[in-house]
Amino acid sequence: MKLFRLREREYHLERLTVLKRKHQEISHILDFLQSTMLFQKELYESIKDGDWKGQIKKIYHLFELCENGASSLLQEKAQDLKSLDRDALTYKLEKFLKEKDAPDEERFIFITFLNPFFSKISENMDLKKDQWLKNRCPVCGFKPCVSYIADNEDVEGGRYLSCVLCNTQWLYNRTQCVRCANNEDNTLEYYYDEREKYVLLQVCKKCDTYIKVIDMRIDGLAVPHLDDIATLSLDLWAKERGFLKFERNIIGL
Repeated sequence: MKLFRLREREYHLERLTVLKRKHQEISHILDFLQSTMLFQKELYESIKDGDWKGQIKKIYHLFELCENGASSLLQEKAQDLKSLDRDALTYKLEKFLKEKDAPDEERFIFITFLNPFFSKISENMDLKKDQWLKNRCPVCGFKPCVSYIADNEDVEGGRYLSCVLCNTQWLYNRTQCVRCANNEDNTLEYYYDEREKYVLLQVCKKCDTYIKVIDMRIDGLAVPHLDDIATLSLDLWAKERGFLKFERNIIGL
């Protein structure tokens, strides 16, 4: 399992390289994301379980990455967090895991650091992902930031949700709003960019909430949580029209 997960992270880095060539207008965002994903990969390789408290000193390398290559706001947040003692920093992380939210810059740092640990927790759980059918992650309780459609041996054209924190994926009703559970066809609308037909916005007109749907049958090489970030122009389009994303992704969109 560890080798498979490690190879998966390596592929994610390869996919990011493809997306950088394709979306040069946000290459600066994807360049920085690449550096943090390399941090996550190295951290994942070095840990045995989900004990993030025992490895909290490793977050200081992430602070350095943010200080050197991030936006000014993220640099300032990294410096603020770096100045905290271990107990205060642990408290902030525990609070984030409990409340499942924080200001964007702090949230980015915490998700980046915690992801490898919760990936380990997910690997060691006996999950019935095709039976969960809820809008919260069965591993960490966070919300999904993106969904995708894919065929597999058991389900043809199944829709899956992907957790913003640990990237755990589980089955969900394809024609149902992820926020209010509305499943009336005439109140669910779908939008897409002609240049990116594999990425849909599913918009619920009852609660004005949307989530992206990555159609892996069109682009089987997509990595949902990365392709979501790369197509942020769709999020900006949705925001201009007053639609609210069910859960913002790691960069806050």
